[in-house]
Amino acid sequence: MLAAWTAALLAARVGAETTDEWHARMGSLFEQEFEAVKDGKITYMAVAVSDPKYGDQAWWFGGYDGRAATREDHFGIGSISKSFGATVALQLAEEGVLDLEQTVGHYLGDQFPAYDNYTLKECLGMRTRIPDAFNVKDSFVKTMFEDPSARASLETIIEDALADPLLPPLGDSAAYSTTNYLTLELLVEHVTGRPMRDLVAEYALEPLGLSETSLPPRDSSGKLAEPASRPYAGPSCVEELEEVGADGVDTGWTLDEIFPVLVVTSTGGGMESTIDDLLKWAKSGAGDAILSPETVAERHEFHTMGFPRKYGLGLEGFPHTRFDPRLNVPGAWYGHSGDSFGFATGAWKSDDYDASFAVVVNTCSFLMFTIRIQQLYQQDLEARLTTPAPAATSPAPTAAASSPTATTPAPAAATSPAPAGGASSAPTGGASSAAPTTPRGGSDAASSRGPTLVAALVAAAVLLLSATAVTGTTAW
Repeated sequence: MLAAWTAALLAARVGAETTDEWHARMGSLFEQEFEAVKDGKITYMAVAVSDPKYGDQAWWFGGYDGRAATREDHFGIGSISKSFGATVALQLAEEGVLDLEQTVGHYLGDQFPAYDNYTLKECLGMRTRIPDAFNVKDSFVKTMFEDPSARASLETIIEDALADPLLPPLGDSAAYSTTNYLTLELLVEHVTGRPMRDLVAEYALEPLGLSETSLPPRDSSGKLAEPASRPYAGPSCVEELEEVGADGVDTGWTLDEIFPVLVVTSTGGGMESTIDDLLKWAKSGAGDAILSPETVAERHEFHTMGFPRKYGLGLEGFPHTRFDPRLNVPGAWYGHSGDSFGFATGAWKSDDYDASFAVVVNTCSFLMFTIRIQQLYQQDLEARLTTPAPAATSPAPTAAASSPTATTPAPAAATSPAPAGGASSAPTGGASSAAPTTPRGGSDAASSRGPTLVAALVAAAVLLLSATAVTGTTAW
């Protein structure tokens, strides 16, 4: 009963915060997580949300070589590019230019025999057994590390992937493979006679006003537009590169020369954006807003791709960011994540909460960390918007209830060290483009509102649903 009452009290108090108070409190939480992992791994992080109460807000931290990060910094969005390519293909299907039920062989003949009997819909939904080009040993990944100036063709990258054995039978599941999207891009260009770059601009960027997002030509330099973030190699990234024969990279190294080579993957992983544009894409449902209701419904037919991840048509889905079905709370998210050579990104939307979320860190293979940041935001949404269950419905305590397994663990944010300051720039931004007036200075902004609120916040961190620990590395 006390727990339910405290949670209800906190939800009411948190919901009463002004925009500046809320912006400062969330900024402190995000900054604590950033400070805890940044040394040798991350030097830049940006977060943006579209909140049902506080509107569009943004925070950014860190910098590179003495230059502070800015809200306008450009970064690679990795596999979020796939959701752009899918949105183009789905609109072409709506226009009758493509038939999603037709096979790749129907459009490309016998150019890639392994794809002959796979439909366009199966490629969009990762329902093929084709290996991922990024996971093939001694293929284009190794080549581009040996010669960053080289620009492999889509045909070469696809053929390298098809030389590997097929993946095991899928059953009713999906299997992630960038090769599917490289093949789709080649097919779309063949059918339309136009470069995918132009189609993405016409069908996605212009309708949504994404003026700072771009798909560079596959034979271009691949350098990010200015101002640009700098890509770094994380520890898991280094291990994955070594597995495919790309040696000579160590944790914390800059990938300034290597990252531009991703331009050859185009809508498979070669686009760039800013945190504000990425939030716009998240708010659109990764393109849903410019598709017909019938197409959106078909796009959201998900297949499991390893719990809790699901895949639709160029769209990823999660039941909620906690990954624990026992929670039984709202918070399903859909959109797409991205993991490129030097950046981990996410663009997500929740219809349950009428909220959207975008995040980037400048280190590859750090997607689980971006999800941790998203979990902090979902905890806040739950505190403000989810009504606690009545205490009367809870059974009386038993001996078993006092065991450790019955106790909800405190979330990591509650035990994170205070921000160290110095190398990390203070979060700024806020509604529209105005900076908040709440003082920063590296300390938790909540402390300025007195011990009562601090105690309530700590209590909530313990009592409200906490994030399930997530370990391991996944190639996204």
